[in-house]
Amino acid sequence: MSRIDRIREKFDKLGIDVYLETYLPNIRYLTGFSGSSAFLFIGKDFSLFVSDPRYEEQSREEVKEADIFIYRKDLFECKSNLPNIKLKLGVPADYIKCSLYKKLKEELEMFDVVLIDDPVRELRMVKTEEEIGYIRESQAITDRIFEDILKIVKPGKMTELDVAAEIEYRMKKFGAEKPSFDTIVATGAHSALPHAKPRSVKVGNETPLLMDFGNYHRGYSSDMTRTVWIGENPPKKFVEIYKIVLEAQERAENEAKPGMTGKEIDALAREVIEKAGYGEYFGHSLGHGVGLEVHEYPRISSLGNDPIKPGMVFTIEPGIYLTGLFGVRIEDIVVMREDGVEKLTGSPKNLIKIF
Repeated sequence: MSRIDRIREKFDKLGIDVYLETYLPNIRYLTGFSGSSAFLFIGKDFSLFVSDPRYEEQSREEVKEADIFIYRKDLFECKSNLPNIKLKLGVPADYIKCSLYKKLKEELEMFDVVLIDDPVRELRMVKTEEEIGYIRESQAITDRIFEDILKIVKPGKMTELDVAAEIEYRMKKFGAEKPSFDTIVATGAHSALPHAKPRSVKVGNETPLLMDFGNYHRGYSSDMTRTVWIGENPPKKFVEIYKIVLEAQERAENEAKPGMTGKEIDALAREVIEKAGYGEYFGHSLGHGVGLEVHEYPRISSLGNDPIKPGMVFTIEPGIYLTGLFGVRIEDIVVMREDGVEKLTGSPKNLIKIF
């Protein structure tokens, strides 16, 4: 059954006759289109992909399971290819702009436009083996970059921005499309900021270096964090924190099972950090889904109530952040299998010293 047919199966439950998808990652999931402008109408017996002239050739190459309409001046030229009868048109509330919602009600007067929950989210959470393979390939690029970076980072030789540039250069060199988010490189006390931005500050000696990066490959993303020590003699406090974070991370990987909720998996790691006395210094969720977007469902957090099913791909990334001192985060991508998680990340997690 095609992905579009699986959306049609949800019509009765949603109480709609036609579905309009406006969110580009969902459109890519349903049709294969990778451009930056598109709409997708799905009816019970038709599907209509709509884009502009920039994507006429690309849409003919990429779009599956839908007729193609290329408008010349205005999106609503496509009205001529839609049923001209009173139907209920469902539009996901999460993604539509108020201005477009208003325009839909004005221009598609033959439809009763209603806001609905996103029906694609649930489908996207469980990956096919093909999708898992793409994520595995994307992560393999990330692993290769990390291995390279360990060879070139030396105390006092490069700034955080230099390291970030070397990481992103290797993404393209090794076959990635683009970064999946802004690369994080942080040294010293700056590593205590979970989303630190690289600065023109040199990576010194006897200091931590946190690197969080990922890339897109075949449309699918990767994401990995490693914290290393620049120098030969990490202080006892850093070694202590590193061991706690690693224990928390590995406990979640080893004990997560299908059927557990994201909240329950989050608790596996959080309990380790809380027991060690650092609960207040782990302020973010344990992880997030990974796929066509680097942050998607399921949630692996205290708000994650969805049962985690085989085929779901997500990160496990506990951290402890001590303001004014340093931060430590360790992150892998995993896929849930019938008997537990399979790790897709290949990079080592032991405390690495660079000198």
